[in-house]
Amino acid sequence: MPHYEFRLPDIGEGLAEAEVAKWLVSVGDRVAEDQAVVEMMTDKASVELPAPGAGVVVEQRAAEGDVVKTGAVLYVIDTDAQVGVAQAAYETSGAKSPATVGTAPPESGGVLAPPAVRKLARELGVDLGQVKGTGPGGRISAEDVQGHVAGAARPRAVAVEPGGNRLRLRGVQKRMAETMTLSARTIPHVTGFHELDAAEFSQLVTKLRQAAQARGKRFPFDTLLVRAAALAIRRHPIFNASLDEERGEIVMHDDVNVGVATATGDGLIVPVVKKADELSLDDLALEVERVTAAAREGKSALTDLQGGTFTISNTGAWRGGLGTSLILPPELAIVGFGQIEDRAVVREGKVVARPVMPMSVTFDHRLIDGEQGLKFGLTLRGLIEDPSQLAK
Repeated sequence: MPHYEFRLPDIGEGLAEAEVAKWLVSVGDRVAEDQAVVEMMTDKASVELPAPGAGVVVEQRAAEGDVVKTGAVLYVIDTDAQVGVAQAAYETSGAKSPATVGTAPPESGGVLAPPAVRKLARELGVDLGQVKGTGPGGRISAEDVQGHVAGAARPRAVAVEPGGNRLRLRGVQKRMAETMTLSARTIPHVTGFHELDAAEFSQLVTKLRQAAQARGKRFPFDTLLVRAAALAIRRHPIFNASLDEERGEIVMHDDVNVGVATATGDGLIVPVVKKADELSLDDLALEVERVTAAAREGKSALTDLQGGTFTISNTGAWRGGLGTSLILPPELAIVGFGQIEDRAVVREGKVVARPVMPMSVTFDHRLIDGEQGLKFGLTLRGLIEDPSQLAK
């Protein structure tokens, strides 16, 4: 073949699209087989896509920030048999990017645009020489042409009122905005609030952390929260279900896959601990540490971000208190935990200081009623206030 059109594969549970986060090579660069060419971002993770073979990248069909549909051509690579042709065309054209099969040669003035964009420009009566390309090497996209017709370019950040800029919503932040909007608009949320006596829980966490450190390991605080949630879910299986609205069915999941909401520099990501109720405490600690550390570093594998059936959110590390959380569709519930602080409480008729942890249980009222929500919350409370059940 003279060239190979690399199409965006399905990179996660039937996702229909992904965003170009960063091109790792430029048009005209030679790449080796399996060399990372582009970083794509879905609503769950960033993924580097490798070259299918050795050759020269001769066209990039999308700019950074563009959303590409699954199956659409992402870039074109000339095989080794066509490298010489591509390079010769590049050297004689005087353009900033090689002209090859599948990419029309630059017109006078060094205009760079693929055939489909040139056709669109002709139909709209647009002189491509007057259009500012926002793609790699000044490449002009269909959106650039349409923006020119509308009398506006398509910058990523444009000045507005004095002292401020408009920043393009993209990547994890964009996906988070879309998911949370969907949650707020489609799910009737109900929240129950609890205050837990966390004295024994805190002591157990400290004991387990010290034991792990002695072995050169870490014991994340969230480990016991995941364990408590998983055990409570087994006693209240409706909290491990989802709603298939299209088929009008409740899906009761076999595996308890607990997502752990994790703050990153790019936004909120929810890595998933699979079969959390079946793992030993040591294995659970290792898995919680692994998936949350990878999320914070932006290195999550797609498999670690898929298949969640329930989510916990712990804002205690940021000194968070009592609050509510939005459910992550298509899940039916989420539990939020806050910072453990000494509070004045009544015990045996006396006011004493006790470490108290706030907890909120938020559920989808379409499938879970108030009594079920309360019983689940009380089960979870009992497991945390008597944590000996969690260390077994």
